[in-house]
Amino acid sequence: ATLVSAPRGMAGPLRAVARCVAGNLVSRQVNVWSRANLGTAAAASHLDDDRKGLFALPGLHEPSDFARLARRAVARSDDLMRRLVSSGPSGFPHRSATAVIDDLDEISDTLCAVVDVAELCRNVHPDLRWVRAAENAYVELQGYVQGLNSNRGLYLALVNAQERHGAELSPEAARVALTLRQDFERGGIHLGGDEHARLEKTAGDVIKLGMAFQQNLSDPKAFGHMDVSWLRLGGVPAGLLSSTAEGGSRDTGFARVPLDQRTVSAVLRYADEPDTRRSVYLAAHSGPEANRAVLDGLLRARHESAKILGFESHAHFATSPLLAEHPDAPRALLERMASECRDRAGEEIEAMLRLAGRDGMDGTVRGWDRSYLIGKARAKACELDAAAVASYFPLERVISGVGALVDRVFGVKLTEVAMEPGENWHAKVRKLRVTSGDRGAGEGQEIGTIYLDLEPRPRKFPHAAHFVIRCSRGVGPDKQRPAVALVCNFGAGSAATLSHSEVETFLHEFGHAMHSVLSDTQYQHLSGTRCAMDMVEVPSHLFEYFAWDPAVLGLLARHRVTGDPMPREMIARLRASKELFGATDLQQQCVFALTDLEVHALDPATLTEGSVSDVAARVQAAHSLMPVEPGTSWELRFGHLVGYASTYYSYPYAKCVAADLWGKFFREDPLAPGAGEALREGMLRHGGAREPGAILRDMLGDGALMTDPVGAAPDPTSMLADLNRGR
Repeated sequence: ATLVSAPRGMAGPLRAVARCVAGNLVSRQVNVWSRANLGTAAAASHLDDDRKGLFALPGLHEPSDFARLARRAVARSDDLMRRLVSSGPSGFPHRSATAVIDDLDEISDTLCAVVDVAELCRNVHPDLRWVRAAENAYVELQGYVQGLNSNRGLYLALVNAQERHGAELSPEAARVALTLRQDFERGGIHLGGDEHARLEKTAGDVIKLGMAFQQNLSDPKAFGHMDVSWLRLGGVPAGLLSSTAEGGSRDTGFARVPLDQRTVSAVLRYADEPDTRRSVYLAAHSGPEANRAVLDGLLRARHESAKILGFESHAHFATSPLLAEHPDAPRALLERMASECRDRAGEEIEAMLRLAGRDGMDGTVRGWDRSYLIGKARAKACELDAAAVASYFPLERVISGVGALVDRVFGVKLTEVAMEPGENWHAKVRKLRVTSGDRGAGEGQEIGTIYLDLEPRPRKFPHAAHFVIRCSRGVGPDKQRPAVALVCNFGAGSAATLSHSEVETFLHEFGHAMHSVLSDTQYQHLSGTRCAMDMVEVPSHLFEYFAWDPAVLGLLARHRVTGDPMPREMIARLRASKELFGATDLQQQCVFALTDLEVHALDPATLTEGSVSDVAARVQAAHSLMPVEPGTSWELRFGHLVGYASTYYSYPYAKCVAADLWGKFFREDPLAPGAGEALREGMLRHGGAREPGAILRDMLGDGALMTDPVGAAPDPTSMLADLNRGR
């Protein structure tokens, strides 16, 4: 096991093909491999090399192999599709309902084996030849998937299996059938020719615009840079500037500061000069300007898709199959949470100013001051020195400590192993094998693989993210074992230390990894994080609690020089600092989630150039005490609008559920084996194979969910109690 997310989540950030068979993602304009090129696929097959290659995918040794593997995946899927279609209603007696579900899942697994690897490759590989080949395969296969989504023969075979012979299906197979049918129907299988063609076009626009938005966040030409005098960068760690400020030098008197997320966050956190923070904040949050038109187009395409399918808005479309069921359920919860923490947020803002000595402030905390003042206030109130705290979190120790944590809690072991020839995409990437521990039968049995890609480099995905490479699937000795990659951007080198915030990020992503690796499903369609979108963040938020627990810090923290454990007094001060600014953090999460819902409820007919920024500003003014900074458009940097699309509320939902789970199973003794077993058996092993409401009620009781006529939301009582614990 080991690390991950998607911008704090994007877990996803980036769930590239949540369900390949019904991905409902792209147009068929590139569907060139489905039948016309089967001869090419067959001719190429004799050249196939089944040795494991890049990302341990057999046959992937050169960029051109992506095209060949995609053709082979299409050929195999077409064979399965013909078998399913030929066994439609008239031919069904020859095949069982279970066999139909098995074949559909095999189609999904066959395509995802290439698409998921392509999604990871295009985000992390340093060689542009690989990136371009991966992007082409990704788009082409999404086109083929869209063709499957509209294949009425596949749909009828599924419906026949579900309606006439559903009694023979296992509970998991029945849920696969249910979710596949929902996805087929949400993909427009019932639509006539003209409407279906419109839907295919808008689906293609969505995938292309989403890719463009994310590329602008990682392209230096898109996010830009600014030149800042070295004299105005006091307080910013020298190592960060020397590694990122290309184009400037001490001789010229300025540093060329790139406006990527990592560098901007560091300047806003550490720069002592207010004008420096202001200049960098305003420059960074005014773009990338290219994303303005991209985002408008993305919202228009999503809205049109939803309307074609009979939904009021994309927000209604996205929430309908999830735990929430309707956008009003998360909207009400978010508004309640923001309101109930408002008084506490006001106290926190006053504390920022008071404890930081006001630092020349005019009584208002501005957007460019918040991170800096929080750091200063925490250091002063809790007598914490960020560098001193980081000295207890050398990266190597944190990784080994996480290994000890999952051994104690889940009974699994992490072992670093060598890469096979051609498996690695960068020299600094590491491979961890996950095996069962010494509890009961199966000791030493391989469970899965986690790759760690932790250091920053040019063109790499700029956030923390969990990428699925291969899903859990099957039973017995031939079971397919899951593999994931955890992508972060921590300090470079084996001597790197992590801030406590980065440790928390590491654990957040590691929660995603455990969800994937400890999943034990027969069908990959519902494996691990392929569950309801508004449940996917629960394990990752639960794992954040480990970063603050004294017993767990005993495993994670050792001084980089002396090897001494973190002193109890420092742990106590660190824990006290957690409770200082939770309300302003929560309000910000509510602003993000409400903005996501509201922009996806906009009528494109009313969209103007500034409409989306107006909505973001209005939501912030209503639900946060932080002022709106004129001329800024933070939503242009908010990649979750692509990956979560109307479901960013999953983060606040997860905070509520995680607080309940921690209180019931972990608070008294977080390292007790029984606590981990309850989480593993009650939630992680099921992935999406059980209805999310049933999982929560079984683990937490009937009071875990608040329901109303339109939808469901978790009870925020425990989370708000945690927030106010130190008040």
